[in-house]
Amino acid sequence: MSNKSDIDYSRVVRYIIIGVIIIIVLILNYCSLSKHMSSNSQSITNYTIPEEYVERSREPVVAGLFYPADKIMLDKKLDSYLSHSLPLEQFPVQPKILIVPHAGYDYSAAVAAKAYLTLQPFASQIKNVILVGPAHQVSLQGVALSEADSFKTPLGTIKLNPQIVSSLSKQPNVRIWEKAHQSEHSLEVQLPFLQKILPHFSIVPLVYGDISPDDLAELLRPYLSSPDCLIIFSADLSHYHDYETAQAIDTHTAEQIKRRQADLEAYQSCGATGINAALILAKDFKLTPEMLDLRNSGDVMGTLNKVVGYGSWSFSYNDKADDDADSIAKDQKSLEDFVTVHGKTLMKIAHISLEEALLYGKHYSPSRKDYDNTLFDKGASFVTLTRADKLLGCIGSVFAHQSIARDVADNTYAAALEDKRFNPLTADDLAQTEITISLLTGYERIRYQDEADLLRQIEAGKDGIVLRSGDRQALFLPSVWKELPDKQEFLNNLKLKAGMTPSYWSNKIKVYRFYTVEITDNAD
Repeated sequence: MSNKSDIDYSRVVRYIIIGVIIIIVLILNYCSLSKHMSSNSQSITNYTIPEEYVERSREPVVAGLFYPADKIMLDKKLDSYLSHSLPLEQFPVQPKILIVPHAGYDYSAAVAAKAYLTLQPFASQIKNVILVGPAHQVSLQGVALSEADSFKTPLGTIKLNPQIVSSLSKQPNVRIWEKAHQSEHSLEVQLPFLQKILPHFSIVPLVYGDISPDDLAELLRPYLSSPDCLIIFSADLSHYHDYETAQAIDTHTAEQIKRRQADLEAYQSCGATGINAALILAKDFKLTPEMLDLRNSGDVMGTLNKVVGYGSWSFSYNDKADDDADSIAKDQKSLEDFVTVHGKTLMKIAHISLEEALLYGKHYSPSRKDYDNTLFDKGASFVTLTRADKLLGCIGSVFAHQSIARDVADNTYAAALEDKRFNPLTADDLAQTEITISLLTGYERIRYQDEADLLRQIEAGKDGIVLRSGDRQALFLPSVWKELPDKQEFLNNLKLKAGMTPSYWSNKIKVYRFYTVEITDNAD
């Protein structure tokens, strides 16, 4: 018997080759059969769409509160607001920017509709609408985009422009944050108007919080040049003042917008940052603002305390946008012409008001039947009372909020009896009291590097100056230069009047210049 086993290696090789062939055949059969299999084990009734295919839509949150939730009712309501035709020949050029309010429709939709009507002749040209509104429900740094693919209203669905959203999301101060949009009404209330006016468009919703107007304007600048793009700034005006105070504040705001002065304060509008950004863009792109409507909730609802202001504006290209129409120098020339014609009559009104105040303790209210209608145009005045160059009282209006006739009469009364720096005048003072009326131009912001730079820019003897820091504010008429001819002394005393120390300085102080035209008792 042999100790060595015999192995048939050739047979082993054959088995291996046969096994490999079988495996290859099985694989080929499976691949062939799998192409012709009638079904998998899963049913399509259990299919779940991948997340990237799910359309994310923001549902309306103030439908039924700010505007009707029922489609038919909303449609009819919008038709009623948009039925009031505008003289469209005044709007021959496509608007590039709108400013519109965002309150409940019963309060502000009639004002907003005036702006949307200016889009009608150009509706087919506008394809992209960038909506810009302040955050009311969340604290927000910078600007928030929505992660939604569309926004819904009772009238239907509006797609977002993914290219613009993507581009903006990469910019500084911008992030995608849905929470800022979830409960926000300032943009939502604009959507039904757009759906009624524009046939085909997409939107880019931007909610802003703490951001400078310059930075916000910089984000929007590239899109203002696009011929198919419209930018809408959503903003209400003054909040919760009495009717007359609200009118004065909102009138001043309208004047700033007219002059494209990007200096609105927070108390003037809940959307002050947005309006300021609009005005920066308007000045840079030579867009002319056109005020379409200005009123407050007192005009609509009849309640005259704690009213909210609403205004609408349209901005479009105009070759004359940068002429002298914005300058306070032109204002001064107009006031000089006004005084040439009506100066003596204004002085007469002041004297009657002084007599009524000192002899009878009464307010004098000029009547239209007694004076030229032009004297009931709005104007701002200061009335100064003196005796032998000694100041007895000086009261005035910073903003033009009522007729110039009424303003002069009211300020004369107040200067005589209500200037807390002096004792009230009496009937014995009447004969020796001299009156000076100062009519004020609009205001021009002085931008400076530091206090020394400000002093260099101030023109002694000519400029009236307003100094504002937070809630502190003071004004010196140009006539004060007679008493304080040195610029530093002038500025230090203005600081004192505003409740600051003469040595105090901050580059956050806002400074404005204005001019005056005076009417004096001894004028020819």
